Amino acid sequence: MYLTEPLLTDVVKKQFLHKLKAYTGVFNSLLVMQLIGIILGFGTSSGGSSSGGTLTVNYSFLTGDVPVIFTLLWAFSMGILVTTLAYRNDAFSFVSNRLSHNISSFLFLLFASVIAGTLATLAGSIIKLISSFQSDPLFAETSGLFSSPADFFIMTSTSVLYTALFASMGYVVGSFIQRSKFVLPLLIAAIFVIPLLQLNMRGQDLIANSVAFFGTETSLLLFLLKIIVTISILFAISIGVTTKTEVRK
Repeated sequence: MYLTEPLLTDVVKKQFLHKLKAYTGVFNSLLVMQLIGIILGFGTSSGGSSSGGTLTVNYSFLTGDVPVIFTLLWAFSMGILVTTLAYRNDAFSFVSNRLSHNISSFLFLLFASVIAGTLATLAGSIIKLISSFQSDPLFAETSGLFSSPADFFIMTSTSVLYTALFASMGYVVGSFIQRSKFVLPLLIAAIFVIPLLQLNMRGQDLIANSVAFFGTETSLLLFLLKIIVTISILFAISIGVTTKTEVRK
């Protein structure tokens, strides 16, 4: 019993600020992943040509999907990385408990997701910009910050939300790995086995259903609601799994 008990908000704030300074290495790996995505993005273009009389039109399509995919992979691995022993021991420097550690970790993941999702969208724009200098186009159509700010905002928001979702999924996986080292080989096996089993839900593939639940949503508000609910559930699972685990183990 202490005369002055630290408030949860104060502890979370101190841990969050500490993690912003201590975990800067994850942003270096983010830049590397997105640089790889930009380089590979140039090889994913498609197009063709059409002609009529003396006029020939060559066209090509470029997307920024590759940097986004690499960003999602980075977010998932980062979520697992934050739960590793080296990162968990950092919390031992503070007067804290498992709840404050989880909350500050989730806040850090959300902060990192905003940066990563925004950079992923900008990386796609870089691919289109460099390609325009290479091919000398007559017409170019793209959703940019100045040409179509509303579409650019939707793309950035969607990228940020997906990044936060994958980071939360990685954090949950890491939380289970804390409790048992057998979770990791089971997870690796499941990645290869589940697609082969073709698990069905009302006649449709389970994985396809899960992807369609988020990917086919046309309303940004409903999509935001789905992401928030899903992340909240994942956050609750992480707390439930690690609630009986000491901060330092």
